[in-house]
Amino acid sequence: MADDAAKTKQKHTHAIPLQTIIVVTVTAGFIISVLLMFFMYRTSRSYSEARSSTDDYIASQSLASDLLAGSDALTAHARGFVITGDKEQAEQYYSDTAAQNALDEARAEISAYSMNERIISQLDNAMQLRERLMATEDYAMRLKVEAMDDDIYEYPEKLQGVQLLPSDMRLSKDEQDEKARSLLFDIDYESAQNEITLRINKGMDVLMSDMLKKHVESSDRLMIVLHHQQVLTVALMCALLALAVIICVMVIIPIRRQINNMSNDLRLNEEGTSELRFLAQTYNRLHEQNQLSTEKLNYEATHDELTGLYNRSAYASRLDSLTKDGVEIALIEVDVDLFKQINDRYGHDIGDAVLKSVADNLKGSFRREEDMVCRIGGDEFAVIMMNTDSAAKDLICDKLEKVAERLKNPDEDIPQATLSIGVAFSDKLIPDKGLFKTADLALYHAKESGRNGVGFSDDKGNVELVSHKTEATAERSTAS
Repeated sequence: MADDAAKTKQKHTHAIPLQTIIVVTVTAGFIISVLLMFFMYRTSRSYSEARSSTDDYIASQSLASDLLAGSDALTAHARGFVITGDKEQAEQYYSDTAAQNALDEARAEISAYSMNERIISQLDNAMQLRERLMATEDYAMRLKVEAMDDDIYEYPEKLQGVQLLPSDMRLSKDEQDEKARSLLFDIDYESAQNEITLRINKGMDVLMSDMLKKHVESSDRLMIVLHHQQVLTVALMCALLALAVIICVMVIIPIRRQINNMSNDLRLNEEGTSELRFLAQTYNRLHEQNQLSTEKLNYEATHDELTGLYNRSAYASRLDSLTKDGVEIALIEVDVDLFKQINDRYGHDIGDAVLKSVADNLKGSFRREEDMVCRIGGDEFAVIMMNTDSAAKDLICDKLEKVAERLKNPDEDIPQATLSIGVAFSDKLIPDKGLFKTADLALYHAKESGRNGVGFSDDKGNVELVSHKTEATAERSTAS
């Protein structure tokens, strides 16, 4: 027995604590992460070098395209004018901001770019050729204006500044026209255009060669860095996997049921380690207390303390929700007539008893499941009848008649009370007024007509008054 105990003790002595495993795993992961960050930085640098050469190539291609596009656009306008004499072509030549901007930007960027000198030289020569062509185009268009005998001051200002040679001024109109065309269509002009394209293409060939060389060098460096990065990534994944297995086996599995129970707002099972059992017991106690507190707070937040009816907050929320959903409802607003006098004469305790009597009578007269009886103020009550339209007016009138009768003959030792009531239906609303304002208008007419009655509002703003002052048939009248 002693030997077995010694072996067991020795076995536990050599066991690796969970804390040690986690510390070792996290430390290894941290070291690998630092190395990964270093190689990621190297990768980023290699990528940036490759990207930089690509950006230079793209920028140069764009520059070349802008030069060619701008040159072709200006040539088209100039030739169009000398052939057709269309003044609009001359105006477009000088107002084509896209072409002019392309040439201006190309002129600025040629000197700014830090590219191969041979590329810069080719593009710069192409730009100089284009500028000479522009001078030729200006002269040809000015000669065309002279040939047409047009007023030069009707043309762009830059064209006005072009001076013709005396020998060209002495030519006949037909000769001037012919010379203007020949300037833009002769071999020299075509050769200059072709030379522009050739120099740009040569520059692009040099650039492509340089870019490919840089790409090969960057790719070789990138492959080496990526290889190291892959090895470190695998090592980090293994370290993380080992840590994940340890945590899963020793921590996660025992608490999965607890998480599920908490998600479904259920009591936790008292299982697992002692720490988990302690947490479950504590949670269950708090859960029970929280449920009781929540139920109490929910009730207090939505109910009137004196009468037990729904309060104004619950009333407003329900009315707004039903109105938005388009449910057909009837809204009944109720005021206790001369309630202040009851309080002043009998005291607040009796006044509270009267309010409770009104609440009980209203609650007992309407449907428990569908209708909502509320106290929305001191002596103000409201009833929301769901799925009810104006066809139920007589039914509502009968219900309110019975309420009025019971308040005239109270069972308890309290004074009689009368009610002023306004009723509005969602299918009979006054235009531009909501259900509350329509019912409020009906209540106002009931009060102004002597109280102790019911006002039914229609969609034209008229109010039908039903008096409860006699015990026989109700007296009816209409007020606008």
